[in-house]
Amino acid sequence: MKAVGIIPVRLESTRLHEKAIADICGLPMFVHTCKRAELAETLDKVFLATDSELIAEIARQHNIKAIMTSTSHNNSTERIAEACENIDCDVIVNIQGDEPLLYPEHVDKIVDPMFTDNKVQVSIGITRFSKQNSTSDIKAVLDLNGDILFCSRNDIPCHYKGNIAEYWKLVFIVPHRKKWIQKYLEWEPTPIETYEYNHFLRLIEHGVKIKTVEVSDAKISVDTPADLIEVRKLMEIDKLKDNYL
Repeated sequence: MKAVGIIPVRLESTRLHEKAIADICGLPMFVHTCKRAELAETLDKVFLATDSELIAEIARQHNIKAIMTSTSHNNSTERIAEACENIDCDVIVNIQGDEPLLYPEHVDKIVDPMFTDNKVQVSIGITRFSKQNSTSDIKAVLDLNGDILFCSRNDIPCHYKGNIAEYWKLVFIVPHRKKWIQKYLEWEPTPIETYEYNHFLRLIEHGVKIKTVEVSDAKISVDTPADLIEVRKLMEIDKLKDNYL
């Protein structure tokens, strides 16, 4: 079985201007993500998917394979669905470009169910999370088999009858069987997906099971200026970057 990583990156962002190319220890943010993904043992190849010529040119300068995509996509899943059309593989792994502290071993662990259980169609990482009222982080509730029942920017489950110390937060490493990523592009945005601004719900609303895989010590993604400051500090003491800097 062949797995390929695709990292969707766009230049514009709502909460942090041009965050994809923000400097972190001398490299643009998305370059860290790509180089760390290339260290994952389960990925045969890693591509970047973008609609920005500037980002594509920076990628080429760092020997990252870039695929140009449409400017009309609403989210990263739509972008990688287009990007993978001519790639020969069985599994497409969506890795968000704003995860510069990505751990390759997390990629391998989250991809593993796709290799070992042919019933699993989509999987995703989850990690324990205690911060409340953080709408930039998507939380999940699971069924008894470890599949996602629902995921939301709100704190779920609610603490109606007592405080909840920990939630499950999504880690945006998302392997799909190629047929489902292609099917995703055929579907229109779904109602709850639109309300929540959470494109993973399109799969759930169509009845696709998403298997969760717990990972520990997953670092934050970069969504705000405060996140960027924190990630820059963490990157200073990070040892993995010595493999590609």
